[in-house]
Amino acid sequence: MLINLLNISPRVSFDISPRVSSQRACRASISARDKSRHLSGSIPSEWGLLPLVNITLLGNRLTGPIPKEIGNIITLERLVLYASGLSGPIPLSIAHLTKLKDLMISDMTGPEFFFPPLQSMTQMRQLVLRNINLKGELPSYLGTNTTNLTLL
Repeated sequence: MLINLLNISPRVSFDISPRVSSQRACRASISARDKSRHLSGSIPSEWGLLPLVNITLLGNRLTGPIPKEIGNIITLERLVLYASGLSGPIPLSIAHLTKLKDLMISDMTGPEFFFPPLQSMTQMRQLVLRNINLKGELPSYLGTNTTNLTLL
C-alpha cells in the first residue's frame, strides 16, 4: 500500500509494504534512500500511530527532532536515521521500543545529552550512535542486558 505521509516535502509516497514473516505476521516498513532527491521537512508525529517494524531514512534534509511519538511504535525492530539532518536529543520515549534490534542514528545537531535509556532493549543486535552530541560514559547495562549485541 502506498501512503503519503505528512510534513515531508516534496510530497513523496513511501512504500509501506506488508511482508509476511515466518510467524505470518504482517510487517510494514518506511524506507527513504533516494540520494538524488533528498526529503525535507520533519518526521511526522503521526508515524507513532502506525504498526511499523522498520524506519530507515538515509541522507536526507530533514529538520527538527525525532518526535517523542516514535516511542509509541512498540512493533518497531529497526530504526536507522543516518545523516538525515535531524536534531537531538533522542527522545526518552525510545525506552518503550523493547522489540528494537537495530538502532543506528548519526549526524544529529543540537545540544549535548546523556545516553538514552536503552536498558529495556534486550534484543539489541546493532547499536550505532555516532556524531550525535552524546556526553557522559557508556552505561554499564550495555554489557549485561544486551547479550545479542554484535555492533557497538
